[in-house]
Amino acid sequence: MSDWKLHTPNGVNDVLPAECAVKKEIENTIWTVFASFGYKEVETPSFEYYDCYSGERGQITQEKLYKFFDEQGRILALRPDFTTSIARMAATKASNEITPIRYMYTGSVYRAEHTEGVRNREITQSGIELIGSYSPKADAEVIVAAMEAVTALGIDEFSMEIGQVGFFNGLVEQLGLDEATTEMLRESIDSKNSSGIKNIVNNLDIDEDIKRLMIDLPYLFGDVDIIDRADVKGLNETSKAALDNLRKIYELLTLYGFEQYISLDLGMLQSIDYYTGSIFKCYTRGVGFPIAAGGRYDNLMGGFGKTMGAVGCAIGINRIMQIYKGESASVASTLVFAQEDADGLAYELISSLRINGCLCEMYLGDSFPSSLEYAKRTDNTCILRVFADKKLMIYDLDRDETIETDLDTFMGYDDMFEEPIGEETPQDMGFRQF
Repeated sequence: MSDWKLHTPNGVNDVLPAECAVKKEIENTIWTVFASFGYKEVETPSFEYYDCYSGERGQITQEKLYKFFDEQGRILALRPDFTTSIARMAATKASNEITPIRYMYTGSVYRAEHTEGVRNREITQSGIELIGSYSPKADAEVIVAAMEAVTALGIDEFSMEIGQVGFFNGLVEQLGLDEATTEMLRESIDSKNSSGIKNIVNNLDIDEDIKRLMIDLPYLFGDVDIIDRADVKGLNETSKAALDNLRKIYELLTLYGFEQYISLDLGMLQSIDYYTGSIFKCYTRGVGFPIAAGGRYDNLMGGFGKTMGAVGCAIGINRIMQIYKGESASVASTLVFAQEDADGLAYELISSLRINGCLCEMYLGDSFPSSLEYAKRTDNTCILRVFADKKLMIYDLDRDETIETDLDTFMGYDDMFEEPIGEETPQDMGFRQF
């Protein structure tokens, strides 16, 4: 029988130092971009009452929720996405704030996905939510912020595909379809199943132009011309308004200078059904799933007692990590070795270096040769060897050079990062700053 304590459950992983450094670098880059747009960071609980994700707001099926009970027997659920939690928070805790409200976040979401292939059950996301605006300018801002973050990560080849759920909803309204038929039609369109669509619409007493539009819907993607192709005779006002909204968003994105990355797709339908207007997914080479996705969800806030327009986007950190080529996944540091009876002097030295912004590590062994071996196998590029008589030996491992000085000389300057030691500076000798 397996010893389960030695393993992680399916769908979750440990993140070791080198990979964690890459992950933090990605998160920090995204945070910087979102903050530059005026978004403020918030946190929500890792779990909520099950009611937060159920009922009319049941946008993620209960089979994908991790559920458990509190001490009173009430059902709780691990957070499957941030949008719902932030909508609850904004409606109940920020209802008096001046709108629009701009929130950003980073953290994990949890979904009981099938783990075949590359599906994860714990997913790290960084995202933004713009709450309190129905304007297409809000949609455009969120999409642009996502694209700015992607380009800041060094991803130059990507495609932002944009759809409009309101267009499909208008067609369903016009056709008078029941919930079960609507879901069958949604699945057929999303999977580009023309036969499935024909089987549904051929049994409906509708205008031929609308019938042909429904059959062609999975293939209505490309540039702005598809909006004109979709604006057929007999289209109802809901669908017409959705097309007009999509055109305005597209025009705004071209003003931002992102036209080359944009592709419109009227056959895009999200599996999460709280979206009411624009939806979008960002794809790039080397990743089989969207690296970013989002959309408008004007009805979600109302379920928490405060009706407000809102649009948001989430970037999948785990997916970005598959292709990220950052320049500094690890940071070099300085190793300090104390000879016998020199521990106090070594601690004084290392404290001074850290105060001045250097990354320093204290060697815990007693053998200097072993400290050399340790430094070569880690990210330490310099060794400071401290003696009890205040002598200091500096070993620059990058250049294979040794400098001899003393602690009083080394530590006696007001600014050790500008004053020379002979003709050398601490940076020259391998010291690294944060």
